[in-house]
Amino acid sequence: MAVTGKSIGIVTAFLGNLRAGTWVYTRNLLQGLAEQGVVRVDREERLLEGLEGIPAIILPGGGRLAKFTWPNRQLPEAGRRAGLDLVHVTTPYGSFRRTGFKKVITICDVTPLLFPEAHGRMNVWHHRFVLPAILRECDHIITISEASKRDIVRFYRVPEEKITVTLLAADRCFGSPVSPQAKLPTDRPYILNVGTLEPRKNLPCLLRAYAAARHSGLPHRLVVTGAKGWGASPLARLVADLHLDADVLFTGFIPDEEMPGLYAGAEFFVYPSLYEGFGLPVLEAMASGTPVITSNCSSLPEVAGEGALLVDPISEAELCAAMLALAGNMELLGTMRAKGLVQAARFRWERTTRETWGIYEKLLHGE
Repeated sequence: MAVTGKSIGIVTAFLGNLRAGTWVYTRNLLQGLAEQGVVRVDREERLLEGLEGIPAIILPGGGRLAKFTWPNRQLPEAGRRAGLDLVHVTTPYGSFRRTGFKKVITICDVTPLLFPEAHGRMNVWHHRFVLPAILRECDHIITISEASKRDIVRFYRVPEEKITVTLLAADRCFGSPVSPQAKLPTDRPYILNVGTLEPRKNLPCLLRAYAAARHSGLPHRLVVTGAKGWGASPLARLVADLHLDADVLFTGFIPDEEMPGLYAGAEFFVYPSLYEGFGLPVLEAMASGTPVITSNCSSLPEVAGEGALLVDPISEAELCAAMLALAGNMELLGTMRAKGLVQAARFRWERTTRETWGIYEKLLHGE
């Protein structure tokens, strides 16, 4: 049954034009639901890459603390005046007020509670003291893995039936043919790591394991791609202490169009994160035909399945051994490449949007 005569908005107010997981998820939802008439809701007129054709409802306001005030002041009243029947917030910054429309919120992970040292104080405060009220007041919660669902139930005491898991997917550009010019120019094979530089990504352990592998004869460079996050500054000192200046390349943020080539050019991908709500880079690497080493905890075994080598992320010895096992091993690389492609093919954005639309239908029809 289609939701006819209903106005549905997805909030983009607190998303930057960066290739972070929440942005990729929100963009794909809006693109996939555009034919259903879903609009985006924002605080200001702005161009968002890939969403140029999506109609927008602009609800100005919020000020300096907009993440905390706009959802509870401007959004409820202005949303009703705009005729919205359902609002979907894909960040933790939803409304704890009663409104005249249905409210859906996506919580990707609970990292501010698990790793408070890796987040700003206001963010931790919001997750501890405000988000519980938002979750109680919302009509439904979406999350992106069974692991995250368990964590939400555990930390926020939310009934399981109020939460639906909708898995993410790799964009179609990963796995498409890539020209040689699009790959990283280097005279050495390289290992790739992708993600914001922050403590839970476990980069110090990766660097130490990589140093041990280099000492054992690993010829590869390590390429680390991602914007600087909370607590990234000590990494440069560690690289110097480990005498890896000529071996480790920090690229900084890489534009979307260059990422497929970066994945495709790597001999393998290593992602020893301590915690992920999903772990989209793992899926992107597998879809690119790049063998993967990742962690055996949180959502990562769920995403990787049999398509990756799983290691204990706090064991430098295991991580080092996995890198040495893959490096130059054409038979094992081929096996893991094939398994990764099969696993990545199980995830599709069409399924994500279809299941999300089903949640909207149930809420708007009072089911």
